[in-house]
Amino acid sequence: MSGIVLVERSSALSHLLQRTMAAARLDTDTPLTSYPELLTLLQKPAERARLRLLLLGVPQRIGPDFEAVLEKLLSPELQSLPVLLLTHERSEPLNDWLGRRRESSLLLWTNFSRIPALIRQYLPDERKARSPGGERLFSLRILFVDDSQSVRFAYRQMLSNHGFDVEVAANVAEGLQKALAGQFDLAIIDYYLPDGTGDELCRRLADDARTRHLPIAIITGSYRDTIIKRCLDAGAVECMFKNEVLELTLARIKALARAIENQKAVIADRQRLDGILASVGDGVYGVDVEGKISFINPTGLRLLGYLDPEELLGKRAHDMLHHSQGDGRAQSEEESALGHAYRSGEAIERTEAVFWTRQGDAVPVECSVVPLTINGRRDGTVVVFRNIAERKSVDQMRWELMHDPLTGAANRRFLSQALAQEIGRRVERGGYSSMLLIDLDRFRTIEEQGGRALSDRLLAEVAQRLKERLREGDVLARLEDDHFALLQSGIQLDNLYSLAEAVREQVQHIRYPLYGKPQQLTATVGVSVISSDTPSAEYALEHARLACQNAKRRGGNQVQVYVAHADQRVARELDASWVARFKEALDEDRFLLQTQPIVPSQAAEAQPQIFELLIRLQNRDGEVIGPGVFVPLAERVGLMDKIDLWVLDRALRQLAELGDDSGIAFTINLSNITVQDNEALRLIEQQIKASGVDPGRLIFEVTETSEIASLHSARRFIQTLKAIGVRFALDDFGTGFSSISHLKHLPVDFVKLEGSLIADLEESARDKTMISSLVGMAHALDLQVIAEHVNSATSLGWLRDCGVDYVQGHFLGEPRPIEETVFKAPPAAKAKGSAAKKLPVASSSGS
Repeated sequence: MSGIVLVERSSALSHLLQRTMAAARLDTDTPLTSYPELLTLLQKPAERARLRLLLLGVPQRIGPDFEAVLEKLLSPELQSLPVLLLTHERSEPLNDWLGRRRESSLLLWTNFSRIPALIRQYLPDERKARSPGGERLFSLRILFVDDSQSVRFAYRQMLSNHGFDVEVAANVAEGLQKALAGQFDLAIIDYYLPDGTGDELCRRLADDARTRHLPIAIITGSYRDTIIKRCLDAGAVECMFKNEVLELTLARIKALARAIENQKAVIADRQRLDGILASVGDGVYGVDVEGKISFINPTGLRLLGYLDPEELLGKRAHDMLHHSQGDGRAQSEEESALGHAYRSGEAIERTEAVFWTRQGDAVPVECSVVPLTINGRRDGTVVVFRNIAERKSVDQMRWELMHDPLTGAANRRFLSQALAQEIGRRVERGGYSSMLLIDLDRFRTIEEQGGRALSDRLLAEVAQRLKERLREGDVLARLEDDHFALLQSGIQLDNLYSLAEAVREQVQHIRYPLYGKPQQLTATVGVSVISSDTPSAEYALEHARLACQNAKRRGGNQVQVYVAHADQRVARELDASWVARFKEALDEDRFLLQTQPIVPSQAAEAQPQIFELLIRLQNRDGEVIGPGVFVPLAERVGLMDKIDLWVLDRALRQLAELGDDSGIAFTINLSNITVQDNEALRLIEQQIKASGVDPGRLIFEVTETSEIASLHSARRFIQTLKAIGVRFALDDFGTGFSSISHLKHLPVDFVKLEGSLIADLEESARDKTMISSLVGMAHALDLQVIAEHVNSATSLGWLRDCGVDYVQGHFLGEPRPIEETVFKAPPAAKAKGSAAKKLPVASSSGS
């Protein structure tokens, strides 16, 4: 029994320890694999008595079993037992323990090759043998060649007394024969020999592969420079002189012996390391400070498809192994995490990368990077890697079960699980989250007209843009076709609409080619609030869907929130927040008005200029919120009528300042709530009369899609104001079956065609037929027709030929602040040919 005990729970590290000890010719007892086993051994006096040294691996997490071992080793009867702790990192508890105990050391696993040297320091009988006088004895084999028998005898005796194993020869031939037959560490050769000279023997030994490595010293009685030069040129490493005192010659030989032993130790360490690396199941390679491969183990060669390490050694690791990403796209060394680690000397723990084999195949790997530091200086890097293709394959299967392959977004199954977990978090922590359902507008038309390739590209781009806005904990999913869902975790109700509006605007940044020109993608967003009261994932999804449907009925390209009657707490908080914001905005005049021109299609100069007023809400921080966000909220909290009155007041002031001779008229969108309110009607009539402005310069728009609840109230509202000269327009005409009924009961002067009909006009024969029918019906009822969303000369020409009276859209003018627009309004441009001159003022209404 050796008395050296190894304790390490990790089978890989235990194997490494055993290999290291075996390579150093140090015997050990049977290794232990648990701390309770060791504790049992330490508690037995007989077992304790035979212990000479303990190699103790420290677990990454110190538990009660290991703490019990440390406490036992502090007992008086074990204080003299040498203990070598092997750990991945230093810690204060370990340092404190070392300070309370004699005969103990701590060694990092990165320096495991020092274990044999430390053991020999603790165990005297494991050290190198020494002479009785305490002088170190050498164990090298020396070949001594000299033609003098007395010289051979004298040197043999002197060297043997100092531990050298000496073999002698009398001439060149005998010396060469013995050198080739035996294993020597050093040859000492006389220069003048009967059958030649020492430099000749040097050359013959250097020319033979069996003795090429043998260090040679020349011993001579001549001090001639030419002789010394010949010997050194022939490969001798040292020249000694026979007439020197023996002590000096012996000192020279000992110096050579120490150098040779050091070299042998280095070779042995390298062989030991090679043996360990060869037994490791992972690939291991090293790079120098220039990023060039300095070694690679057999497993690494096998994983990378190489047979000969020479194909890699001395070449840049980046160029050979990780020059490209998994899809084949090249990456520079600066972009590579491994390349950065080579340059900076930083450690990396278990990162994933792609290595390329000799055959040109991409292999997914998991690797760790450890910098090498020798004497305080960085000396390169070691990389340990393993092939994770099989694990990746399993991970890929799991990923595919939970994700949409086209967009990479989560699928409905993943979303349902995430929603259930999020509801659980709200129950546990309180607060709110939101569920957004995102429906891409007109996507069926895009797919039919642009083809599958275009629609797939747009879906992928939508997913990518929305992923860019994901916060920690958010989940993006594709439900089906053009419907996406976005779970936003941990939100403030104050930011609910802003977050949803930001998502809608993100989609609007996407452009795609259709009908020969770039088009803008838009989306309708329905939102439901998730709280501790939300009963299920299906509940949250269904309410987001209902909100999206309501927003679609209002024309799309907007945000709407659905709050169920049961969610009174959410409704109260949401309403209270927005009531305060609306009242502050009204008091501080933070609503903004913009105008967009409505141009006569024939551009007759006698016609007056008409501008639609568009409203925006500006927060205190400068953020501008569109009507698609705040109008539904204002209607919900009962403040939309006050906002409508604010708009009317500003419009009347501006018209009064311009004067009736300007010929400028404003169209103003009125909320359905305002149209139903008798008090609002009284105040509007009072404001108009008090302003002194010609009522004919006002055109109120009521929305066809707003599902006017009481036609009787609406008719009374319109008739009352028409009696004093105000004109009316029915907005979004053509979106539903109620259009004809509204025309029958509501005495309006204009109809505004729904924008999506115009947007697809150039390529849709069906839309052209519908527009022609709607225009004919309106003219038959003595109504004028306004077409919005006119964005090309081709559309303008066709609409004019079809008989549309007025046109509006980006092609004719972008929205401008009201102060800019009305003072710079030009006369209506004449349409020539199939195009009209683009006006300097102009955007899309209601957005």
